[in-house]
Order: sequence, then structure tokens, then C-alpha cells
Amino acid sequence: MNNTNRALNRTLIAVTGLLTLLIGAALVAIGTVPAIRAGYRSTAPVIHDAITSWLNTLPLFGTGTSWGWIFILAGLILIVIVLLTLIFRQGHGQEPILLRENPTPSGTTIIDSDVAKRAIQDALEGRAEFIASRVSTYRVHSTPVLKISVTCRRGVSPRDVTIVIQNTLTAFDALLGREIPTLIQISGGFRARLSRTTRTQ
Repeated sequence: MNNTNRALNRTLIAVTGLLTLLIGAALVAIGTVPAIRAGYRSTAPVIHDAITSWLNTLPLFGTGTSWGWIFILAGLILIVIVLLTLIFRQGHGQEPILLRENPTPSGTTIIDSDVAKRAIQDALEGRAEFIASRVSTYRVHSTPVLKISVTCRRGVSPRDVTIVIQNTLTAFDALLGREIPTLIQISGGFRARLSRTTRTQ
């Protein structure tokens, strides 16, 4: 759960993978198939001369440099910027606002995500079943969603842990007066490793 555009991310991965596959297949074919290798040797100089000729038709103010190289360099820089943007956006989708009520004549009620973090995490940290716990808020399809991650001690049943977390959530929902969509992730402990649980409320 982060703020990376999933469609753009998957499209970029698909295009990159397809291009890599095609280039790899072409190199393998050139190296292993005599007919393709012979065709490449006869065609490559022609393609090289055509590209060179095209670049020479776009002189840059008589400097001996072609505009074509400028376009290619600009395209490469654009690709680098897009890739860096995707990299830096990864994992930064936490939402600072847990709940925002519709405006009324009396004002607008806003509940910060830290309220859930402190209330729920403080309740879970007091339990002997857990080694560690973490509460965070993300926005999924324009809806704030809680994520509760806990690491259990050895031998603790994931089912018992789920009940403890559900009871804590029930109390928190009663405090807010509404249910908050929640993702529960349980890990650690011998029995928990055998049956890792991820559940959406």
C-alpha cells in the first residue's frame, strides 16, 4: 500500500520486461542461427549508415553536432527522471488523516492517524503475546485504511492473536462511533510462521 500509480508501475514493468525479452531473444538468435547472423551482418551497416545520414541532416547551428543527439539525450534524461520518480514514490503512501467528517455549521471533525496509532498500539504493547506491533494508516481507493502488523512470541496461536486485535479494534470503533477498514498482518512465533494470517476487516 503506497501512493505509487499501480497502472503506470505495471505498464512500465511490462514494457521493460518485453523489451528485455525481445533484445535477449534477438541476441540469442544472432549468436546461434547462421542465417540470422548472416542477415544481421549484411543489414547492420545499412542501418548504421541510414541513422548517421539522418543525424547529419539535422545540424545544430553549424557546430558539427546534430539535433538528433540532443533529442536522444533529452529522451534518456526523461526516462531517468521517470524512473527516479517511481523509485522515490515507493513506500510513501501513509495517510496523516484517519477520519474527516463532512462539514457542518459547527465545523469539521478531523481525527489524526496518530490517534489510532497511539490508542491501538498502546493497547497491543501491553499484551504478553506480542514482541512488537506497528499501526499505520494508508489511503486505498480514496478510503483511509488501518494496517496493524504484529510479531508474536513463539508458540502463540494466530487465532488467539486475531481475537485480541479484533477486540481492540471493536473498542476503538466504539470510541470513534464507526468501523474503520483494517488490514491485520500476523507474523513471528512457531505456530504463527506455520499459518501467517492477513485479513481485511
